[in-house]
Amino acid sequence: MTGHRVLSDMWGADNGVSDPGDGNNIIPEKDRMYVGLVTASSETRVLLDPLKAGKQITLGFKTDGGDCVVTASTAVNQTGNNTLTFADAGDEITLRSIEKGSDLVWRVGSNDGVGLSTV
Repeated sequence: MTGHRVLSDMWGADNGVSDPGDGNNIIPEKDRMYVGLVTASSETRVLLDPLKAGKQITLGFKTDGGDCVVTASTAVNQTGNNTLTFADAGDEITLRSIEKGSDLVWRVGSNDGVGLSTV
């Protein structure tokens, strides 16, 4: 199997992960994953820290029944924001894991409509 084929298969794999639901943890279990958030009212989630550098997670607001507030275990940018607020269906953010000293943290790769703040 060629290197190109391995990469092609990896990027073409099913990376969707089910929304864990209100009050539960989003666990970065795959190297590249997508979570479609669905709310029935105002809800919360917790995004756990990555387990290694180079992971990528995209959170998309699939169904808006009320705001979804995701609190990251650590800051997702240099400003120190750790709270992600999804207010409208279609809001989306992609985070990538990096090494920061001896820690592993998320950093914003792209953001379309997700409010960032600090708790």
